[in-house]
Amino acid sequence: MIKSPATPKILRPFNLLSLLLLCLSCTLYGCSNHGKTELIGEVTYGGEPVALGTITFTPKADGYRAVQTIENGRFEIPTKFGVQPGEYNVLVEGYVSAPADDPDQVAEKAFPDYATTITVAPQKNIVIDVPKQ
Repeated sequence: MIKSPATPKILRPFNLLSLLLLCLSCTLYGCSNHGKTELIGEVTYGGEPVALGTITFTPKADGYRAVQTIENGRFEIPTKFGVQPGEYNVLVEGYVSAPADDPDQVAEKAFPDYATTITVAPQKNIVIDVPKQ
């Protein structure tokens, strides 16, 4: 029978310490928001809340992109899924709510897609008013 070599007693505490440090660093890295900020705001069309839609934030430089649903003129993207502060191209798509008697019906567009540029800053409420054409 072949025996595996025993780990010298001097290395056992080192292995345990290494394992603990690895777990700690992975935990801290996994919990980090990487400089991202929460995005909270409202979207209106000619001053009225957009009933249903999507909002997309695409960085002008390197960074993360974020997409969220607009409901009753409001959207909220938690920090975990947010973006880093900076300049962003924003695309707003608005839809007419699907009829309650047929929720599977595809909603029609309330207005043409609207593009604008904004500066995202930490803890800054975002307000976008899509002008009526």
